[in-house]
Amino acid sequence: MKRIIAVLVFISGIVAACYFGGWVMFIKPIIDCCKAFDSGALTGLMVGTTILKCIFASAVASVILWVCSSIAGILYK
Repeated sequence: MKRIIAVLVFISGIVAACYFGGWVMFIKPIIDCCKAFDSGALTGLMVGTTILKCIFASAVASVILWVCSSIAGILYK
């Protein structure tokens, strides 16, 4: 049972890393900036926030994946 839970934790870590690192912090801010540009409401703060989110997206995904794989490794033993 512990091994099944470990595999589930690892798979959920991959999904969470892809969602938060890929969608929430990389793709969605770019789409929001494009929408704001089209409507004429783009600000410098929005551009700066988007750039920072894109820079830190891979770090957030890596930390999420590292934590989940560490937990899965402890449970798998």
